[in-house]
Amino acid sequence: MHNLLAILLIAISSLDLACRLQTPADDSDIVTSLHFTPSAFDSFMRNTEMKYTLKSPATLNIYIVKRDSSQHELIVKTLVTNLNETKGSHSITWIGDTDQHFFAPIGIYFGVVQIQSHSYRTIVQVFHF
Repeated sequence: MHNLLAILLIAISSLDLACRLQTPADDSDIVTSLHFTPSAFDSFMRNTEMKYTLKSPATLNIYIVKRDSSQHELIVKTLVTNLNETKGSHSITWIGDTDQHFFAPIGIYFGVVQIQSHSYRTIVQVFHF
C-alpha cells in the first residue's frame, strides 16, 4: 500500500498542475475600452481623461506620445510608470502638458498603455482657441 501511494505521489508531482494567475502575456487583449474623454480638448481651458478597463490585474506604464515627420513616436508626457492596477475600470487625467511642464502644442497625440511587451493606444487631439 505504501509503495502504491509513493508511486501515485511521484506521478502527480511530475504533472504540471500548478495554479497561476493570468498575466498580460497570456492575453494580448487585456486592455479594453481605451479612449479619451473628451477626445479633443483645449488644454488652456480643461483636461482630458484616458479611460481604460483591465481584464486582469497588471503593472503598466502610461505615456502620451506624438509622431514626428518620419513617423517615429516621441514621448511627450510620462503619466505613470510601474503602476500596479487591479482588474476593472480606471482613468488617468492628462492636463495637456509635457514632461518639460509646457503646454503641448496643437496636434494629434496618442495615449499609450504599456504592459510588458504589449502596447495599446488611443488618439487625442489638442487644440487652442
